[in-house]
Amino acid sequence: MRPIKTFAVSPVLPDRLQNLKELAYNYWWTWDADGREMFSRIDRGLWERVAHNPVQLLNRVSQQRLATLSTDSDYVNFMEGVYRRFQDYMSRRSWYDAAEYPSDATIVYFCAEFGIHESFPNYSGGLGVLAGDHLKSASDLGLPLVGVGLLYQQGYFHQYLAQNGWQNESYLDNDFMSMPLVHVLDQDGVPIVIDVDLPEGKAFAQIWKLEIGRIKLYLLDSNIAENENPVYRGITDQLYGGDVETRIQQEIMLGIGGVKALRAMNLTPTVCHLNEGHAAFSALQRIRFLMEDQGLDFYAAMEIARSGNVFTTHTPVPAGNEVFSLELIERYFGDLFRDLGLSREEFFGLGRQEPENSGEAFSMTVLGLRLAGFHNGVSQLHGKTAQKMWRQIWSDFPVSEVPIGAVSNGVHSLTWISRDMGELYDRYLTPDWRTNTADQNIWNAVDQIPDEELWRAHERRRERLVISARRHLRSKMRRFATPEQIEKVNEYLNPDILTIGFARRFATYKRGTLLFGDMERLVKLINKADGPLQLIMAGKAHPHDIPGKEMIKEISEKIKQFGLERSIVFLEDYDMAVARYMVKGCDIWLNTPRRPLEASGTSGMKAAMNGCLHVSTLDGWWDEAYNRRNGYAIGSGEVYSTVEEQDAIEREALFTLLEQEILPTFYRRSRTKVPERWVARMKESIRTVGPTFSTSRMVSDYCDQYYVPAMRAVGKLVDDNCRCAVDLTNWKGHVRASWHSVEIGQVKVDYTDNAYVGKSIRVQMQVHLGPLKASDVSAEAFYGPIDSMGDFIEGKAVLLQHIGEENSIHTYRGEYLCETSGTQGCTVRISPHNDLMIRNSDMYICRWAN
Repeated sequence: MRPIKTFAVSPVLPDRLQNLKELAYNYWWTWDADGREMFSRIDRGLWERVAHNPVQLLNRVSQQRLATLSTDSDYVNFMEGVYRRFQDYMSRRSWYDAAEYPSDATIVYFCAEFGIHESFPNYSGGLGVLAGDHLKSASDLGLPLVGVGLLYQQGYFHQYLAQNGWQNESYLDNDFMSMPLVHVLDQDGVPIVIDVDLPEGKAFAQIWKLEIGRIKLYLLDSNIAENENPVYRGITDQLYGGDVETRIQQEIMLGIGGVKALRAMNLTPTVCHLNEGHAAFSALQRIRFLMEDQGLDFYAAMEIARSGNVFTTHTPVPAGNEVFSLELIERYFGDLFRDLGLSREEFFGLGRQEPENSGEAFSMTVLGLRLAGFHNGVSQLHGKTAQKMWRQIWSDFPVSEVPIGAVSNGVHSLTWISRDMGELYDRYLTPDWRTNTADQNIWNAVDQIPDEELWRAHERRRERLVISARRHLRSKMRRFATPEQIEKVNEYLNPDILTIGFARRFATYKRGTLLFGDMERLVKLINKADGPLQLIMAGKAHPHDIPGKEMIKEISEKIKQFGLERSIVFLEDYDMAVARYMVKGCDIWLNTPRRPLEASGTSGMKAAMNGCLHVSTLDGWWDEAYNRRNGYAIGSGEVYSTVEEQDAIEREALFTLLEQEILPTFYRRSRTKVPERWVARMKESIRTVGPTFSTSRMVSDYCDQYYVPAMRAVGKLVDDNCRCAVDLTNWKGHVRASWHSVEIGQVKVDYTDNAYVGKSIRVQMQVHLGPLKASDVSAEAFYGPIDSMGDFIEGKAVLLQHIGEENSIHTYRGEYLCETSGTQGCTVRISPHNDLMIRNSDMYICRWAN
C-alpha cells in the first residue's frame, strides 16, 4: 500500500525562534562556532542522534521544548546574536567586490560530489570535501559562483567491518525532506524538470537547491515519477555505484543535464569550472547551446565554450582517469555528434590524446583538456606530473610548455580549525585571521601565543579525540559485542600519550599498512615505557577495490594477533565528523603515499592548522610545504626501481624517524611540562600552512589566474555577435591547411664563442611561410641547458622580431642572455599566433628547426 501524496510536517516555531529556520537552511552555521552551539543547545542528545542535521533537529524536537526555549532570554539573545552575524556576513562588501572584477559574470563549478557537512552525505572523500570547501571560500570571498552536482538517494556507502576485519557496505536512503534542501520551482510554483537523451529515451531530473553562505548549490535528482524506466530513475541512486553504464549516465546527467538545468533557471554561465573529468560532457552542451543560439558551427561555438572552461585534473596515474569504449560512446552520443555536425571520428578525437588513433578509447580527462582553455593540477608537483602524463596532446611542445598549470589545494580554515585553537588565534593573531585567512603577516603572530597555552589547548583536543573515539567504537560494537566487551572500550587509548592519526581512502598506493610491515618494531614503540605511541586509523576502500579491503583486514588481524586493541583502533564509517575530531586532536598526521601518486591530499593541511605535525613522504602538497621545521619528511623524494624497494626503504626511514626524532622530541618536557621543541614545530606548522594552504588563497588564485582571464577570453570572442569566434575559426582552418608549407631555412646563432653567464647570444632565422603572413605566427628562440644525450633539460623561449621579407622568405632576429653556466643549447621554432587565442599551443602544432 502506498500513499497518494507525501509531504513533510514540521513543528511550529514560536515567533521568537523564527530565525532558526532560515539559519537551518543555510550551511553557513557549519563554520560558525556559535552557530553550531546554537543548534546543539536545543537538545544535545537529539543533535547527536540526527548527525548534526538542523532541519531534522527542528522536525523532531518537541513543541514543548521549543516553547521553553522561546521563553529563555539567554538562548533567544544568543540566537539573535548568531542571526545578526549571519545577516552581516551575507550583506558585507566582499573581496571580489573590492577587486572590481566583473559583477555580471556567473562562474559555475561542476563536481560529481560535494562534502559540505556530515549531515549531507553527498560525498565519498577528498574530492567532495575539497569541492565543499571551495564553495565555502567562494562564499567568503563573494565570488558570483554557483555549484552544480547530482543528488544521490543513497549517497556513498556506509562501512562496517566483519569480526575478521573485512569491509562490508550498506546503503541507506537519504530523506531529502529532512535536509536543508528546497525544490527549484518555475514561475507557476511547479518543480523544474529537465531531460537528457539516453539510448532508451529521455531521462528526467528535478533540481534541488542547497545554500552555503552566499553560494547556491544546484543538484539533479532522477528519482522522479517522470522516469518510467526504473534504470533511469536510479541514475542518481549511489555515488560511484553501479557499472560502466551507470557511470556514463551519471556523467551525462551531471554535464549535459547540469547545463540544461542552468538554462531552465535562466542562469547563463560565463565560466565553467570542471572539477575532474566526470563533468567534461558539460562542455558539449555549452557548445550545442551556442550553436543553436548564435547560429554558429561546431568549431566557432567550441572556441567560445573552451575559452570559458577551466578544467582541473586530480588523478596522477593513467589508470585512475576514466575512459569509455568507443562502442559505448557511439551508443550514447551517436545522435549528438550528428547534431553537432561532426563525423564519428571527429567526435572520438575529442577524447583521444592522438585524435586519429582508432585504437585509443575515449578519455574523460582528455575531453576536459581539449574542451577547456585553462587547465591545472592540484599541487605544484602534480602540475608537473600532469604535464608529463598528457604531453602527447601537445606533442609538438616540450613538457615544460604543456599548458597544465597548478593551483595547490587548500582547506576551509573556519570549518576545520577547532574552537579551542580558534579562540587562541583570536586573542593573539586578532580575529582578522578569520576574514583575511591568506595574509601571512597575521599568521606570523603565532609566536605571540605562550607555549603553555598552545600546548594545553592541544592537550584538550587530544583528550576529546580519545573520548570521541571510544564513543564511536562503542556505537559500532553494539552489532556483535557483549556488554563486557563494550565496557572494555573505556580502557582503549590514553589521552596523555603521542597519538598518530592515519585516515584516508584505502588505496594500495597510500600504503595504509606501511607501519604494519615490521610488527616487532611497532609493538616495541607502542609498549615503550618512557614514551609510547598509539594509532587511530580510519578510511574506506572502494567497494570494488579488493586489495584496499585486504589492507583493512590485515590491520584488523594484526591488532588482534599482537593484542594491540588498547593502542591501535580503527574507526569504521569514516566521515567528516570523525575527520574533525582526528585532525583537531592527533599529535602526528601520518601520510605514506608512493611518490608521485598523491595529487595533493588535504587532510594533513587541516591537521597542521590545528598544530598537528604532518609526517609524510614528499608527495602532493607536502613536497612544496615542508621546510624542515614544520613537520617531518619520510625520505627526500627519491625515485626507486621497484615498489618493494621503495616500501622497504621508506618503512625503515619512518621507524627511524619515530625512534630518533619524533618520540624523543615529544616526550622531552621542560619544568612546565611543555615539550618546547615540539611546540616550536607546531607554531611553524601553523604559521606556514595556515595562510598558504587555505581555500581562501586557493579560490583567490583560481579567480586571479583562471576565472577572470577566462571571462576576458570569452569576452573577446563574443564581440560583434560572435564575429570574432567565427574569424578565429576561419583563421585556424587557413593555418592548418597552410601549415605543411611552413619551412625553417637558415638559422644563425652568433656570439657563442667564449660564452659566459650574462653574455648576449644573437639568433637569426629564415622561414618560408607559404600562404601565411608574418602576423599569423610567432618566431622564437628556445634555449637552455642540455643533458648528456643532447636533449634540453629545461628551456625558455624568447620572441624573435620580424625584420623583413624577400622572395617569400621571412627573416626574424633576436637576442637572449646566458643565464646559467654549463653546456647550453639553442634552437628556433615557429608556432601559430593570434591575439584571440589564449596561447600559441592551442592549435597543438609547432615547427622546429631540424
